Amino acid sequence: MCGSWYGSGFSGTLIAGLLASVAAGALCEWLLPSPGSIWGGALVSLLATFIPDWIFFLPALAFEAGVGLGSTVPATGSAGMNNSQAKNAGLGRPRLILALLPAFFWLIPAMVDLILFTDLAQRYALLALLISTLAQAGGLACAHLAVAKGRVWQIEDTERYRIRQLHGRINDLDEERAQATRMAHLSERTRIARDIHDNVGHLLTRAIMQIQAGRVVAQSKGNQSTERILDDVGKTLDEAMTTIRRSVHDLEDEGTDFASQMEDASSEASMGRLQVDLNNGIETAPAPVCRCLATIVREALTNTVRHSSASSAQVILRDLPAFWQMVVQDDGGIQQSQPDSSHPKEPELQRGMGLADMEARARALGGTANSGPNRQGWKVFVSLPKEPWSDHGAAEHVEDKKVMA
Repeated sequence: MCGSWYGSGFSGTLIAGLLASVAAGALCEWLLPSPGSIWGGALVSLLATFIPDWIFFLPALAFEAGVGLGSTVPATGSAGMNNSQAKNAGLGRPRLILALLPAFFWLIPAMVDLILFTDLAQRYALLALLISTLAQAGGLACAHLAVAKGRVWQIEDTERYRIRQLHGRINDLDEERAQATRMAHLSERTRIARDIHDNVGHLLTRAIMQIQAGRVVAQSKGNQSTERILDDVGKTLDEAMTTIRRSVHDLEDEGTDFASQMEDASSEASMGRLQVDLNNGIETAPAPVCRCLATIVREALTNTVRHSSASSAQVILRDLPAFWQMVVQDDGGIQQSQPDSSHPKEPELQRGMGLADMEARARALGGTANSGPNRQGWKVFVSLPKEPWSDHGAAEHVEDKKVMA
């Protein structure tokens, strides 16, 4: 290629100057925004002082010098950064001037040619000087424009990040509002169930007892017709009581947020001194089961905080086909200085009130609660059967019979 150019009228000096200018421009683009990016073009400019034909490439060298100057000044801290800040950055003002001085080396061959050339060649040298000055100004403007674009992109990225944060906060607020609304609905259902139980349920219970008393009186007097009427009324009231109890229990179960109660029990009992890992596999459970498990969680974690050296505990809840199971496992031993009724050092020591209360609550629902030390620390295991809750009506009928007896 160089040979073809040479044969078409291009001298080897011009070809070498062209290649040197292209190489200097590529080196400048590669080293940006380092101050060393200017030196490639500066060296070619110095060579142009001794090779007059390279004056044709001074505008290109000046443009690359302007690009390097515009990209280097913001990077070194001259723009928007005072002298003390530049010194703190490791580049003071004198060193900054020395670093940027090569950007103007193209003036040396231009001025030399302007002085040495005469007539038409001097005019070409002056034209090259003017074009090179404009080229450097254009390169400087292009560099500043690129820096401005980078800042605009950075601002846009920052704004997009803030918008994403705002959207995230809005979503969190929407979730909190939905959760608050749900909790309000659950609380209202619980309140309605409690009011029905406290008012209508007690009135029906009293009416059933009065009917039973009337039947006994009618039976003692031998009034069979009255006894049959009272018996029919008693059955109707018994069915009404069963229906109301079923509705009350359904409302109470629907008004119980099992997951929230487990989270509250775990966080409250940890007292901020114990890291609790809650693994809840139970979505819903009857209200008595929920209260029982939440109370046992509080008791077990409170004992762990007060009477052991554990730093973390794990609460595991399992929903099995026939049972609800819960495991509370900590990773600490027993503090030797503080005897603990819930963490007995020896199996034969007297059981404490905490363990007795947990076992009593589990037995009241037909389940079991066991606790004791293991290799990891202290473990509490609770198992509650699902069978008693498979038919609320049957359980309520038995309870009514016990009350009337």
